[in-house]
Amino acid sequence: MLFDRGGIKVDIYINYGKDSIVRHTVKTCSEASVLDILKDAAEIELTEDESATGHEGAMVTSIDGIKNNVDHCWIYYVFELGSSGWRIPGVMPDKLEVSDKMRIGWRYYDFAKRGIEIKDGPLWTNRCVSKTRTCTRQFL
Repeated sequence: MLFDRGGIKVDIYINYGKDSIVRHTVKTCSEASVLDILKDAAEIELTEDESATGHEGAMVTSIDGIKNNVDHCWIYYVFELGSSGWRIPGVMPDKLEVSDKMRIGWRYYDFAKRGIEIKDGPLWTNRCVSKTRTCTRQFL
């Protein structure tokens, strides 16, 4: 058996809303970004540079045909080995390098329904609300 030296494994969860979450495991090189992992797992559309809006880097505008609109947008979270929970990184997805056994969660967030303060993690659904642990500290 040959070993893939330098390769890492990353789990990615895509929460499309309406209680639909899909999980993918992606093997990649250690120099890959969160955006590279998403490109391997789904069909995406993005804006290459959002620096005009204050976000330096690419912004995901659609995953598998589900597009951002006035009330919804795609946000991402990471859960890294040794961390205590999901967090929303302070950088755009093309600026964050993945690490081995990292978990990435993409969520189609409904601002109109959930509000602008994000309290739930990427795996939140209507069916598992009682199992969702929310902690405001993990999003600071």
